[in-house]
Amino acid sequence: MAKVVSQGISVAQLTKMDLTQLPPVCLVLGQEPVLLTQVQQYFEHLLPEAEAQMNFGRYDLTETNLAAALDDAASVPFFGDWRLVILTQPTFLTAAAPKNKLDQPVDLLSAYLKQPQPTTKLVIWADYEKLDERKKLTKLLKKTALTIDVSKLTGPAVSRTLTASAKQAQIKLAPDAQELLLHRVRDDYSQAYQQLEQLQLYAGPGQTITKAMVADLVAQIIDDNIFDLVAATLNHQLQSALQIYQKLLLNGAEPIALLALILTQVRLLLQTKIMQQAGFQQGSITQQLKVHPYRVKLALQQNRHFELAQLMQMYQELVTLDYHIKTGRAEKEQALALVITKFASRS
Repeated sequence: MAKVVSQGISVAQLTKMDLTQLPPVCLVLGQEPVLLTQVQQYFEHLLPEAEAQMNFGRYDLTETNLAAALDDAASVPFFGDWRLVILTQPTFLTAAAPKNKLDQPVDLLSAYLKQPQPTTKLVIWADYEKLDERKKLTKLLKKTALTIDVSKLTGPAVSRTLTASAKQAQIKLAPDAQELLLHRVRDDYSQAYQQLEQLQLYAGPGQTITKAMVADLVAQIIDDNIFDLVAATLNHQLQSALQIYQKLLLNGAEPIALLALILTQVRLLLQTKIMQQAGFQQGSITQQLKVHPYRVKLALQQNRHFELAQLMQMYQELVTLDYHIKTGRAEKEQALALVITKFASRS
C-alpha cells in the first residue's frame, strides 16, 4: 500500500532534494511559467547522464495510452538504480473536456498509486490552475503524491519570491527598483524574473540594479502614461500633457478608454487625498482601496501639489465629458484634448 504523503513543497524545497529523498509519486501542479521551467530543469538533470537514456520516459497522455506509460513506470531500472517517468497532459484529472479521443484507463493509475514501483519516480505534470477535487482519482493522488506547488504567485508572495530569487542568483536589486519593476509587470512573477535576468546583464557582475535602470529598460504600462498625463495636466504643464495625450493616440489608444483611465487616476488622487486628510496611512489606504501599493504611494506623493477642490472639479468635469461623449454631444478626441488644455492652462 502506498505511503500517505498529503503535503506540498515549494520549488526551492524541491531543488534541495535528491533522488533518494523523493517519494515514488510527485504531482507538479500550477501555472507559473518560471517555476514550471525550474521544475522541468530539475527533473531533466535528476538521473545521471549515463542512466537517463535507458531509464527516463516522458509521455503525453493526449497521444499515448496511460497503460503503456504505467507499464514503463512499473518496470525495474535498466543498468541503474532509478527510473523516472513523467506523465504530461493528464486532462482526466480536471473538469475540462478532454483534448483527445483517448479513453484513458484511469483505474490503472489508481491501482498504481496504491502500490507504486519503489525504484520509479513517477511525476504527474499538471500545469493547470486546479484539479477536479470531486474525482476519486484526484483525491487519491493528492493523498499519496508529493505536491510541488507551482501555482501563480499573487499578493505579497510575488515580492517575497522575487527577493529570494534575486538573492539566490546573487543579483543586487535596490528596494525601490524592485517596487517599480513589479508595478511595471503588474505583479507578474514570471515577467519580473525574466526582466530581472536582462537587468542583471545590463548592470554587470556585482552591480546593483537601480530604479533608474528599471525605468529605462522595462517598458511603461499605460497606467504610468496616464499618471504622467494627469500629473502634467494638474501641474499646468500644457505642452507635456498634450504630447503624452497625442503619443497615446498614436499608439492606438481609444479616447474613450483613455478617458476611463484618466477618471480612474483622478478618482484615486481624490480618494487618497480625502483619506490622508482623515488620518489614514499608506498601508491602510492601500488595503481599503484594494489598489497596487505603488500606485497609492505615487498618488500620495502627487497629492502634496494639488488642492482637494482642484481634484474634485477635474473629476466632475471628466464625468460630465464622459456622459456627453456617450450621448453623442461631444467629439471624443477633441473634447478630451480641450479638457486637458483647460486644466493645464490654469494658473
